[in-house]
Amino acid sequence: MTIEEALRWAIRDELPKRREDRPIRGPQCAHDPIWRMGVFGGPIDNWSREPGMPPAMGDPHPDAITIEAHLQVLSETLQRAAAGSAVCPLDLTPYPIQVELRGKASLDVMISTAMHATPSWLVTGAIRSRPEVCGGIEVEPVLSANGKITLWRTVHTSCGEGPDGKPWFTSHDEVATSKGDGRDTGLFCKLNYTRTGVEVLEEQLRYAYWHAALVYLVPALQFLTSIEVLPPQAPIAPWLEPEEQERAPLPNLRPARIVNLKDRRPAGRRTVRRPASEVRRIDPTTWVPPGERTA
Repeated sequence: MTIEEALRWAIRDELPKRREDRPIRGPQCAHDPIWRMGVFGGPIDNWSREPGMPPAMGDPHPDAITIEAHLQVLSETLQRAAAGSAVCPLDLTPYPIQVELRGKASLDVMISTAMHATPSWLVTGAIRSRPEVCGGIEVEPVLSANGKITLWRTVHTSCGEGPDGKPWFTSHDEVATSKGDGRDTGLFCKLNYTRTGVEVLEEQLRYAYWHAALVYLVPALQFLTSIEVLPPQAPIAPWLEPEEQERAPLPNLRPARIVNLKDRRPAGRRTVRRPASEVRRIDPTTWVPPGERTA
């Protein structure tokens, strides 16, 4: 199995078999059931056990318990590393993270946040899907009230001269009421960032730490008894992978049918019955046997 399949097998298929049959108990400070209900904020179903797989499924596989133990150790180490009290064991050198997109944001804070969320993404990626990495920075033009793009023009106003005799100017932007022609190069439109560089960097850090954690678990799980753990199947940097091109549909190789349009009738019309032959129109009153007929 790949490391993703091994985690999915352990977390989703094996570990839920383990159950702890302990009832839910609240504080023992009062004996009034109404007061005990208020402690939890509402009624509690006091089952003797949590819902899950039936006991007939048996106990979890020993390899699943081993995977859970390694996940627990890695999670505790990453939590301490995010707090600054331990060294992160993950190797992030092969990941081309675009740290220059952070702007004025603190890179240490973003790394600590991604490191703190890595254990949760290991479980989420095993149950549902891996962290998403969308495209790059996205912008859109600012629209006016009528739904059209608003164009602006920078206006320079003279405000005297400097000590060296050079003129001084002040500039401000105003909405261009007249659009000018092709020679007017001073027109521009303002942009809104729908995806900033900080958001792009956060997604890349989250994915890189998740993938690095998978790579870190592969050599640690090489001593399992029933499965062999392979490297992750997910790519290292999906934000640098080329987009998959849409495949053209396969051509129809069946021979074409030649249809004579004269034999086809218009849709929605009934077929007109042919008139009866004149020979079949016999009047019984004028019928004469063949031997008595005259020319």
